[in-house]
Amino acid sequence: MNIDLTPYYAEPGEQPFGARRMAMPWRNHVPLSPEQIPAGWQTLKQQTVPARKRLLYLHIPFCATHCTFCGFYQNKLRDDSTATYTRYLLQELAMEADSPLHQSAPIHAVYFGGGTPTALAADELSQIIRAIRTSLPLAPDCEITVEGRAMDFDDERIDACLDAGANRFSIGIQTFDTRIRQRMARTSDKQQSIRFLERLCERDRAAVVCDLMFGLPEQTPEIWREDLAIVSDLALDGVDLYALNLLPTTPLAKAAENQRVALPDVVARRDFYRTGAAFLADAGWHQLSNSHWARTTRERNLYNLLIKQGADCLAMGSGAGGNINGQAYMMERSLERYYQQIDQGQKPIMMMTPASPTGPWQHQLQAGIEVGRIKLPQLTRHARELQPLLSQWHQAGLTCDDSTCLRLTNDGRFWANNLMQALQQIIPQLNAEEHAH
Repeated sequence: MNIDLTPYYAEPGEQPFGARRMAMPWRNHVPLSPEQIPAGWQTLKQQTVPARKRLLYLHIPFCATHCTFCGFYQNKLRDDSTATYTRYLLQELAMEADSPLHQSAPIHAVYFGGGTPTALAADELSQIIRAIRTSLPLAPDCEITVEGRAMDFDDERIDACLDAGANRFSIGIQTFDTRIRQRMARTSDKQQSIRFLERLCERDRAAVVCDLMFGLPEQTPEIWREDLAIVSDLALDGVDLYALNLLPTTPLAKAAENQRVALPDVVARRDFYRTGAAFLADAGWHQLSNSHWARTTRERNLYNLLIKQGADCLAMGSGAGGNINGQAYMMERSLERYYQQIDQGQKPIMMMTPASPTGPWQHQLQAGIEVGRIKLPQLTRHARELQPLLSQWHQAGLTCDDSTCLRLTNDGRFWANNLMQALQQIIPQLNAEEHAH
């Protein structure tokens, strides 16, 4: 075989690749025309698609403030907005729930994302969780996650979620450092954030997970170590360590572009990741994926792991994204159009792709990269042809050895998307050459 592997080699030195790639799940998908979407959805809805793991994602598109780093901000929270939204979301659920698509397989994880799900009132959160549990075939061990933030997640809301059946909370702390929090438009300070997590953990009724972010403006190694120490001192079940990935539309990206703030470079971000991974390993945490660690057996991180394995994802709510049997779809981001289409008895889908032609190897690669271990012979019969590249990646410190079972080092995990995109380009060439002979 004559595939040139050298374009995928790591550069010598501190920075093996020019830039850290972001995962682009809908890259290379050509969407259906708007006229094709209603019929496309009706066809999909009547199918009992192949038995795969299934998930449900619900989007709550409101925020009290616009955090400067966030690219998911949609709507400013207003007094009456959540009651109307809850009514329409329940209507969407009622319209869809009895279809073969929604009833034909157990749902293993439900995820309330945003926006800020805890912007909803206590009774609204309770109504939605209870409606999902009564109208959809949730697996007995279904993980039900509610995302939230310390500012508006009061005792009444917490208990409403728990009593309705939520069993996992994911709290976006990002950093405990009060000064950095305030600069990012986070309103609660260090002590308020710590006390909130303590209250949540004291109930001992659900897995409690917190997000930390590295690469923030003015974040130093000392501030990062302090954040890690606080997490370790709390009775949390899990923690996520995420690199700041700025979308160009965010206020922070614009401030960085105008040189009003300085952000740590990619080598500094890699050092933050190394420090975090080493700290958590020393403290006895178990690494579930490249960005997620568990301290207790209560934390499974099911939703995130199953997404990477190619599970089908049902989506509801304005701005939600889903994927069924290789067909990706995005719900209307405009609340006005979302409400309008539900009033007309239609699923408010703004974008939908045809079924993706990619083979199961894509999901196996994505799932393996996510947990830092990829068995290349499962993806291609010609894995040995990759030997020069595997040796080069190993010499660059990205993998534990040069075998065809790739095991990523912490540096390899940090650059995981770059490695994945390289393999996504090489493996089809290997498999195509096989069919050509």
